[in-house]
Amino acid sequence: MSKSTSLRIRVSTTVTGAHAYLLPSSPGHPCRRRNFVYGTLGDLRQLFTDLLTGHRLGRTHMEQGDEWVYRIRDDAPSERVRIAEIQKRKQSFRVDIEFLDGEKAGQRENVPGKRLRAPWASVQRYDQLMSDWARLRACTLTDVEDGAIETVFRLLIPTETAVLEWDPVERATTVTDPEELEKLIGRPIDEVRAECESFELDSTCVLSPIGSLKISEWACQVNPMRVLDWVLEEEKEARHRSKYGHADRGRGGAEDSVVPAEQDHSFYLKYQRPEHELLRQWCGHRAVTLQERLLAAEAEVHRLDVLLASVVKHLKVSGDTHFAESLMREHVEDQVTPTNLRPVVERPLAWWDVPSPPRPRFRGRWF
Repeated sequence: MSKSTSLRIRVSTTVTGAHAYLLPSSPGHPCRRRNFVYGTLGDLRQLFTDLLTGHRLGRTHMEQGDEWVYRIRDDAPSERVRIAEIQKRKQSFRVDIEFLDGEKAGQRENVPGKRLRAPWASVQRYDQLMSDWARLRACTLTDVEDGAIETVFRLLIPTETAVLEWDPVERATTVTDPEELEKLIGRPIDEVRAECESFELDSTCVLSPIGSLKISEWACQVNPMRVLDWVLEEEKEARHRSKYGHADRGRGGAEDSVVPAEQDHSFYLKYQRPEHELLRQWCGHRAVTLQERLLAAEAEVHRLDVLLASVVKHLKVSGDTHFAESLMREHVEDQVTPTNLRPVVERPLAWWDVPSPPRPRFRGRWF
């Protein structure tokens, strides 16, 4: 694997571990799935760190006597250590190290291999990279914003254009095709970078979670109808579940479990409804096409109201009063308004809300 190759990792977690895909990416080059790696989350995290420093997967390049960067945590300072001995195991490995600088100079410890981050020759590049990630990590989002961003990226942003990351900074965005992203959000990429923290990683732009938020909002303004259609479908499903509940399929041979309607309705109020309202706000009236359709619909409704009033007036003059009143009453009662167009998710009915069935009355019989 060439050092000049830009790498991205696609990870999906499972019950027993995680799956990772190594995705080479470059500007204008579509991402294709390459080498498949399976292991624990800790192994994949170490894999991610290795790839950032330009090293191959595995530990064979680490030899006794080499000097490496040691960090006990991601946010801890880098320390220079020498490898004294490598102890390989089935799933991992440990290393005997000797500290070379500072107060610990001369001390030896046995540590997990994942704490050795990079060769000491690349310590400046590694520290700068960790500092850049720390700047992005300082930007936090709410749970509602987090869910809305994930929805927009799934609906509107292809992975060939931008990738929503999960590690080392959750909800950061790696822009692989800036030109295509500019078409999707209707703004230059420099305007996005001016609104948030960012840095360059192997000629690829990495944006903070605030940048992901801006991309999602502007993408909704350019293409609102797809997002609004998804929101309506989700609310229809939420309305059904708030009345009847749903069955949760068991995993790993376990039996299916029934989720009651009360729990589904509580989940909707706490998580789904705030996300839906935020998506509606992003789509909003700023979309020119949506506003034009709204004005045209209102004008057409007014025209039909005037036409219906004229028809009812002529029916009354001709003597068909009952039909005219019935037509006007049906027009008023069945009128479509924003209040009855949007699905209303109500709480499930309790026993006291349901009227009792009528009791049969038995009358005596005369003989």
